[in-house]
Amino acid sequence: MPSKTRALFELTRLHWFPVGCDFMFWPFGWAFLSAAYRLALPVNEVVKNILFFALLGILVHSAGCVLNDMLDRDLDRKVERSQGRPIASGVVTRTEASALLVVLVAALFYLFSTCGTKAFTLGVVAFPVCIATYPLMKRWMNWPSLFLGFSSSWAVPGTWVATTDHYDWGIILNIAIASCCWNCIYDTIYACQDKKDDEKAGVKSMAVHLGKAIRPVLTLFDTTFFVCLLWAGYLNDQGLPFYMMSALAPFLLCLWHIWSFDQNDPRDCWKNFTAGRHGGTMVCVGLIVDYCFKLSFPAG
Repeated sequence: MPSKTRALFELTRLHWFPVGCDFMFWPFGWAFLSAAYRLALPVNEVVKNILFFALLGILVHSAGCVLNDMLDRDLDRKVERSQGRPIASGVVTRTEASALLVVLVAALFYLFSTCGTKAFTLGVVAFPVCIATYPLMKRWMNWPSLFLGFSSSWAVPGTWVATTDHYDWGIILNIAIASCCWNCIYDTIYACQDKKDDEKAGVKSMAVHLGKAIRPVLTLFDTTFFVCLLWAGYLNDQGLPFYMMSALAPFLLCLWHIWSFDQNDPRDCWKNFTAGRHGGTMVCVGLIVDYCFKLSFPAG
């Protein structure tokens, strides 16, 4: 792969795939699979739409990474782990990055346009308001990971309404809060890699701000994730597989990560951050198993 092409590829973080893309997919995937269970959609529609929302998650993550690196060029040069990123190192210019961003955003808006008017409106409003402003939060607030969780969770109402054509706000809000907490937890663990450099560069993060309180606070977020998923499952008439596989199992796994990771060891932080995909996958698997049970044993 030519060096320039390789650098643009790395700018999107696709060389890490599925790391990063998976966390952006969870709000889409959890909301869609919940809606598919509620409507008992045909299997072929479920497969087709899962692939569609996976592509959306990849594009949102890639666009967000490009924009983040454009805005953080000077900050990245002060952090050891990010000094070699394409823009910070000078391999990719801002003009080239801007062109790539335009392509990614155009592709996103095209996909949003196929989801119906309500979902398209949410996508058009949420992308600039949420995703585009996230990179600036590390300059303005001590809780940027929480804002990232909120930003990614806009996908929940959009996905739900694209699938069902109406809003069930009880289910939507609980899934959105659960996904917000999940992404906040693992982004905070990710941020622990750069604590020392962030303090020197004046970058705000939950990892720096929370200090020794990081484990109790993340445990509170994990508990909130668990309670919200339980309540969403109740409102959606989910079965036992959901409660065991989608709610309890990832809650316990995340709790293990929170209390076992070494926040002063960048390698261990990265290992536990990437391990977060296992819990996110558990939520999806539980929803899929519950969906299969519902199709196999229809009520009445």
